[in-house]
Amino acid sequence: MDNLEFEKGRAEDKCIDFKSNIIETNLADCYIIEENRFGDDRGYFTSVTSKQLDALDFKKWSQKSESMSAKGTIRGLHFQKDPYCQAKVVSCTKGAVLDVVVDMRKDSPTYGEYTAIELTPENGRMLYVPRGYAHGFLALTDDATFNYMVDNEYAPRLEGGVLWNDPVINIPWDEIFRKYDIEEPLLSDKDRDRIPLSESEVNFLRRPKKYLVTGVNGQLGYDIVKELKMRGEEDILGVDIDVLDITDREQVMKIVKAYKPDVIFHCAAWTAVDKAEELEDKCRKVNVEGTKNLVDASIEVGSKIVYMSTDYVFDGEKEGLYKEEDRVNPKSVYGQTKFEGEEEVRRNQNHFITRISWVFGENGNNFIKTMLKLADKYDELSVVGDQIGSPTYTVDLAKLLVEMAETEKFGTYHVNNEGYCSWAEFAKYIMESNGKDTVVNSVTTEEYYAGKDTSNIAYRPRNSKLDKSKLEKEFYKLPSWQDATDRYCKQLTKNKKWWLENLK
Repeated sequence: MDNLEFEKGRAEDKCIDFKSNIIETNLADCYIIEENRFGDDRGYFTSVTSKQLDALDFKKWSQKSESMSAKGTIRGLHFQKDPYCQAKVVSCTKGAVLDVVVDMRKDSPTYGEYTAIELTPENGRMLYVPRGYAHGFLALTDDATFNYMVDNEYAPRLEGGVLWNDPVINIPWDEIFRKYDIEEPLLSDKDRDRIPLSESEVNFLRRPKKYLVTGVNGQLGYDIVKELKMRGEEDILGVDIDVLDITDREQVMKIVKAYKPDVIFHCAAWTAVDKAEELEDKCRKVNVEGTKNLVDASIEVGSKIVYMSTDYVFDGEKEGLYKEEDRVNPKSVYGQTKFEGEEEVRRNQNHFITRISWVFGENGNNFIKTMLKLADKYDELSVVGDQIGSPTYTVDLAKLLVEMAETEKFGTYHVNNEGYCSWAEFAKYIMESNGKDTVVNSVTTEEYYAGKDTSNIAYRPRNSKLDKSKLEKEFYKLPSWQDATDRYCKQLTKNKKWWLENLK
């Protein structure tokens, strides 16, 4: 390995004054950071800056950890699956370690290859390990203290690993043990039983993945883009009708074929359920024809597609919980068109259909905001109490959907925050958790609409209790709707502009 200057142009673009040497390893994008030290007989000083790490593509600092290991301990080879894959900057602050990393990115020129770098306080070296690598180390002393910074949060559900002595990777462990006078390595049971790299189904890529998000100005589309950015994704095309009219087939095909997204999050939809009753053709054009256009384009470029459906595909007359395989029976134009959209999406084998309901989020109007506005005007409100469902926070939903899209667990899922309530119970909780004195009276649907023109009022399912056991089995359970409401309201209180515009 040769001591190389960092790319001059890139450093100048970022106005970085490097005070360290960046040394290439035999692996693509993996670098040794060898810092200059400043000191005298009292000791030394050295540092690394966020700008230096950013130039190596370490975008943010999420967690700093430290471990101490006895001589002969092997920890690894570990990684986290997308969207929680981590880049790392590692060092040894006491004793000595042999740091070992393997390139798992399937489109990398060094896929399946390894490097091993000795790290000690004396040599002052750090190793930058990109996302898409398996990482581990061998403790060379009894007091080996290992430090690492990572750029994505810890997600134990998505922890994975590669067999430490995979014969195909061919790390010369016997030679290493002889060199450092280690008789027998110390490993956890989990690390002894890891699978070889060739059997791993993880699909890490060197090139950035591409994401197309329709309906980006809506509550869910907005939070999906936000979540992707939090995970370090940058190649995101978020569109709404001003950029991409999904009913324009020629435009859809042109944009999707040019961009070639890995994943399409299809959030755009006609959601005005009452107006759909009188404007059925327009609703159908968006929810069915628009979806068909996106599905055709997704099939042509090989994209996964995540489609947002609804509890309205059911009639709400069942006793108990609705399962994904239950017979649908939509009784509104909105529900019917969303189900027909589901049927279009199923033509793409790589699909996720997510039935959601009672959504609330930061970017747009929702039931919580409406209740808080009304509470500022009225001492008493009448709210429907015979429609039951699950209020769902788009922040929680987006986090799950981004994780879901990184898998191949295709199919239909019911996706809501945990628990069930009526609209009236939801309203009461909103008032209580926000310190409002407004009284909420629970009324039936018939009482609520008494004396009103209902000719263009869409049918609302009375029972929208969706069974989420499949979701919990394949992924995880979302927090309770009460917890989600509390977090949303806490976030809303920080939005001073909204409060000034809408409340006294």
